[in-house]
Amino acid sequence: MREFLKVWSYVVNPLFVPLIASLYYFFSVSYSDQGIIAIKLYLIAILTILIPLLIYFFLKLVGATNSIHLPIVKERITPLAAYAVLILILVRNGFSNGMHLPLYYFFIAVMLSTFIAVLLAILKYKVSLHLLSMGGLMGFALMLNASFGNPSAVIIAVLAIASGLTATSRLSMKAHVGHELIFGFFLGLIPQITIGSYFL
Repeated sequence: MREFLKVWSYVVNPLFVPLIASLYYFFSVSYSDQGIIAIKLYLIAILTILIPLLIYFFLKLVGATNSIHLPIVKERITPLAAYAVLILILVRNGFSNGMHLPLYYFFIAVMLSTFIAVLLAILKYKVSLHLLSMGGLMGFALMLNASFGNPSAVIIAVLAIASGLTATSRLSMKAHVGHELIFGFFLGLIPQITIGSYFL
């Protein structure tokens, strides 16, 4: 079980969640231009996965970080700040045409949560980024389904189970204590619900 939880912790790495949310959005809405969808997904993958990974490997190469999970608080500041800037670039350039407002507000909320995580890291508080991302995904799913007027209990149940597994995996790896997990989850959830209310 411990090995499964360790693998799960890598599967639900926070870097993958924005792309998962974007795929969920595009599978949930009817939009015929597949070319535009593909371009947006490539852009999202490059700015939220590829470039952050390159930044991480560079920081690891120069000895500024030791693990992709960023267990040491001071190691989080630079990659999180860089990630926030990348999300800003994505928001300004990927959604400038006013289309796909739910995704636009999703990334605005992600950027806000990331900025707060940076401030907390500066204050030497290690919030759980895994639970932050899971809370954000659940908040986005809640608001997106509410905008359709068709709340999906199945999706929320699946995300609740996934969040529970993620919390268990982080505890089993001794990466966090309880309050860091709880705070992280709500740091992801609340901005999504608050900002997501704009597209309801």
